[in-house]
Order: sequence, then structure tokens, then C-alpha cells
Amino acid sequence: MTLDGCRVLYLDGYTVPDPKVGVPSSDAIGYGITASAVIRNGLSALGLDVISHPRDTDPAGLGGPEERLSWILSTYRGVLRALVEDPPDVIFSFHIFSTFPVELRRMLLDLGLSIPIVGYTHGSHWDPTDTFRFETYPGMEVLDLANLHVLDRVLLVSEYMRTTLRDTIGAFNPTVAEQVDAHAAVVGLPLDVDRIDACRTGRQFPRTTVVFNHAPVSSKNPDLFARVMARVLPCYEVAVLVTRDFALWQPGGEAIAELAERFPGQVVLGRDLPLDEYFEALWAADLQVSTATHESLGVSTLEAMYTENCCILPRIGSYPELCNDHPDVLYELGEGPLEERLRYFLEHPDHRRSVASELKRMTAGYHPRVVVQKIFEEVVDVALGGL
Repeated sequence: MTLDGCRVLYLDGYTVPDPKVGVPSSDAIGYGITASAVIRNGLSALGLDVISHPRDTDPAGLGGPEERLSWILSTYRGVLRALVEDPPDVIFSFHIFSTFPVELRRMLLDLGLSIPIVGYTHGSHWDPTDTFRFETYPGMEVLDLANLHVLDRVLLVSEYMRTTLRDTIGAFNPTVAEQVDAHAAVVGLPLDVDRIDACRTGRQFPRTTVVFNHAPVSSKNPDLFARVMARVLPCYEVAVLVTRDFALWQPGGEAIAELAERFPGQVVLGRDLPLDEYFEALWAADLQVSTATHESLGVSTLEAMYTENCCILPRIGSYPELCNDHPDVLYELGEGPLEERLRYFLEHPDHRRSVASELKRMTAGYHPRVVVQKIFEEVVDVALGGL
């Protein structure tokens, strides 16, 4: 096999281009669309023969768990057909908790094929702070570990994620931890800079605007954000944009709804903005706030950094990596420290803009040409037998 002939079977995750129709998870409406497309196109541009969308059918419907599961089953059937009819040189799974590598490995073993599998993990049961995994998929820790273990190359989004997996899996089984870590590579995720740049209109919001662009899950701690903003909003000519939809039954749903009711002229509920409207809004905003207790990378924060927002981030997870330990950006998670940082940046607009410019420069490491090159090298390495 030559590099020009390297065929990569690329498995996307489940996505929903119109977030209003169902399954508004971050991968489905955000980075699963943007970052994945950048990777597919980038690998093709670097000379790999990328084969995508191997499903046997595209299930119809309005989104939701049933359609998502039907889509996953269709992907497995499409992979089986591809393996039988025209086997690739590498299988690439963008999200290993969508299309399980253990099932892909079983297909290969049953068919007598030796094809390396490369896959991304975008969060894990083996990160104790990732409460979404434990709440949504309880009792699946060992399956999650098996998915990591059968990969020939584990792509990770941050050094934080690598250290966390090494430590937590190591406490469970040191040998397995060493095997997973030996096959791991930190490559990050690429920002879709072309699409983000195309959404820059020059428009600014009439008020200084704080963006909260996290998902309605407990590990993003939306209640903390709402409590702090309830104290800040009466004191400043400032607005809040909540980009995601918070149903009343979801974490933070009642608190966000109450905040919007108390400050109707200042709180805007985006309710899962379509991507282009979301990027346009980021360019028009001034600050982004995170209150997360879990963050393996922080794609929404990187998008805010790239669009020249001043970000206020808790000193947890991957955030110190993203902002190079910036002392003005990081705060110790809690109401008091967050309120202090918010009030400071609202009262010092020149410094706020200066920090925003610094953060924009820090996103260079997540430019497609940087990240996709790293991914390309890992794919070629396993394709040529560097397991």
C-alpha cells in the first residue's frame, strides 16, 4: 500500500443540522458537524482516500432516540457491507461512543480481516467529573474501557484527558492503562475557522453581552451561572445570551427560566441556535462564561476565544491548557470568584478587549491545518503498521 492509495472508512457521529427537531446534544448539533467535516475534508486534501457515510439507509424522521439508534444500526450494516465488498486500509470512528469499536473489532475478527481502527473519545466514564456519562449511560464503564482498549490509536482532545485516563484506568488495572496510553495521541479538535469567519458580519450587540453557550447538563453547572448573573444584571448595562435550549426539567432549566423572567430586557434565550446564527452571535458578543465542573476540551470556549470574546473560566479540566494558565481568565470555581471576575471585566473594558485578543491568538493550535496534520500522521502511522 502506498500513501496515495490509503483508503480510510470514516464514520461520522449522529448529527442534527436543524437543532429544533430533536437530540440537541453538543456533538449532534455542534462539533460533530463542524470539527468532523473539517477532519474529513482535511484528510482528503492531504492525499488520503476518505470514504464516508457507509450506512445502508438514512433513517427518516424528526430526530430523537429512536432515529439516532436506527441511524447507528444502519451505520453498522453499512460498515459490514463495506468490509465484505471493498475493505478499507483504516477505519476512523469520530466518536467511539456512537459507533462502538468493540463491534467493529468483532466484525473484523469474524471476517478474518486485519484493519487498524482509529477513534476519538470525546469524554469518558473514566473521567470522574464527566457526570453526563454516568447519568445517561450508567453501568457502562467497562464497555467504555473496552472501546478504548480495542483501538489501535486513541485520539484525545487534551493532555488533561490523557492524564485522567492514565490515572483512573491505572487505578482499576495498571496493565490495561499502559496499553491504552501506549496507543493514545493528543491531537485536539479543529475549529471550523472558514465557517466561523464567514459568519462575521461586524454587528455588535447594543449592550455588553455575556454568552453562556454550554449544554443543559449538570456538569456544566448552569444554576451557578444563573445565581451569579442575578446579582450582576441589576448593577450593569449588560445582557446575557443563553445559546442552548434549557427545558424546565433539565439541569438549570428552572434557574435559567427564572432569570429570563426577572430580566426580560436583558436575558435572551437562543434555544439551540442554528450554527451560523450561533457563530454570528459569538462575533457580536463580548464575554463568555463557563461554570463547568467537567471539561475535556471546551469546544464552545474555543469558539468564543476565536471570535474575540473575553472568557472567564474555572480552573478545572482542560481550561488551563486552553488559556495557557492566564491569571486574569481563570477563577476558583464558586459564586464569589466568578462574580468578582465578571464585575472586573465589565468595569475594565479596555483590559477585557486586550485579554480577548490574547485568547484569540491562543486558538492557533486548534486551526485545521495544525490539528488535521496531527490526525493525518496518526492515521498514516497505523496504516503503515506502526501499532
